Order: sequence, then C-alpha cells, then structure tokens
Amino acid sequence: MKAGAMVTLYGFYTDESGNNGFGDMRNQPVLCYAGILVPIHYQVFLHNEVQKLKDNLEKDIKSKIHGIPTEQFSNIDFFKKFEIHGKAFIDGEDFYYNLPDLERFKVVDDLLSLVQVTDVKIVAALVNKHLYQANTGVTNHNRMHIHAYTELVKCISTELKQSDSHAFVICDDGKPSEINNFCDALRNPTNNRVYPDLQVKLSHDKNCNLIQLADMINFITSVHFRNVYGFPPRKRHQTNIIDFYLRHLDHKIIKWEYK
Repeated sequence: MKAGAMVTLYGFYTDESGNNGFGDMRNQPVLCYAGILVPIHYQVFLHNEVQKLKDNLEKDIKSKIHGIPTEQFSNIDFFKKFEIHGKAFIDGEDFYYNLPDLERFKVVDDLLSLVQVTDVKIVAALVNKHLYQANTGVTNHNRMHIHAYTELVKCISTELKQSDSHAFVICDDGKPSEINNFCDALRNPTNNRVYPDLQVKLSHDKNCNLIQLADMINFITSVHFRNVYGFPPRKRHQTNIIDFYLRHLDHKIIKWEYK
C-alpha cells in the first residue's frame, strides 16, 4: 500500500456498449465495458448532482413540446421514469430531439465534468471484435465477454490495491447473460477485491443515476476506440463524441485493450 493512501470502499457503476457479440460487427465493431469507480463518501453527492441535471433537462424538454397537455406527460413512458441514455441522447432520438445539438452537448459536458474529481476513477475494458475473432477463432461470444469482464476486474483490482481498498459492482440490469458473465469474471480466483452486488435490480433502481453516467461514458468511449481501431465512422456526431472523450476522459481512463 502506498504511504498515506486511505483505505475505503468503492462502488463500481458500469454499463456496456457493443454487447451484441459477433451479431452485428459492422455497426458495433468494438465491445466496451466501462464504468465509474466512486468512493462511498462521494456517491450520494454525485447521485444528487446528476439528478439536478436530469430535473432541469426534463423541464427544458417539456417546455419545448407543443400539443401535449401538461397533465398528460405523466402518462408517457419517456417521462414516467426519465433517464439519460448516452447514444439516444447524443443523437437526439425520442423526445430528446426537442433540444438542439448545442443544448444536448452542453448537458453532456456538464455530466462528464462531474467525474473530474480525483477520487472518481474511470475504468474500461475494450475489445476489437474483428481482431479477437480472427486471432482466437472463437465463435461463442460469451468467451469474449467473460475475457473482457475478467480484464476489467483486474484493472479495478490493480487500482484498489494501491490503497488496500475494495469495491462492489452495480451493473445495468440488462441481459441476464451479461450479469452471469460478469459474475463468472468476479469468481476468478485471482480476484479478492471486487465483489458483486447481490441485489442487482434493487440497486439499479436506487443507483440509476450513476449507471446512466456510466452509460454515457461507455458510449463515448466505444465511439472513440472505434475510430482508434480504424473502423468507419458512425453517421452522426462522430467529431463531437471524440472531442468529448479527449477533453473529459482521455486523461482519466484506466483501460485494458484487446487490439
């Protein structure tokens, strides 16, 4: 342990991008598992700051929608549980389209600014899918996912070892296979610092804001490395997304790459 390092407990809030295996490598050539490693003492503050941005954003969107009576917003799924989803938000999909690009991009800058404090770490595992399949001959994508998850856990463990600290993981409650693959990686005998949260769905509801922040980071990171690995650019906002990465994430990210 480094002299002066403080032992603490962290939460690792994570999401994924490009997790469709080998099914659509033209549109999703990069697998990205990324998240934010947040010390317990900072989690409530970070959650509340994200909530403030979300509340203001929801009000702004509603104020620009015409033809829908105010009392009807509560009946629309988009507003029943208002969330910020990285790709859809940046691309202006769904009701997000009511905000012009500059306003949405300002929100992205504000969100990413929240993780600039020293105590918050960004950790990612990235896989160039084409290269992985060419080198390994693997057709079962679960092996690739477990490999990436295992390396992600190793990155987290290496960071935690510096202060003899530990972390629990809260991941998006998406595909059951994703959660199972992550649990397989966490059961790796070399891992003794990172533990699964045993109430994933309850925790997802309680900690949804931090998972949404991880989702934004995931999407931006995956697009950046899509460019780094030489794949064709996506059709929308490629330059803006790479700029987000370079300004907010490049200097902070702790990463493993299969490249």
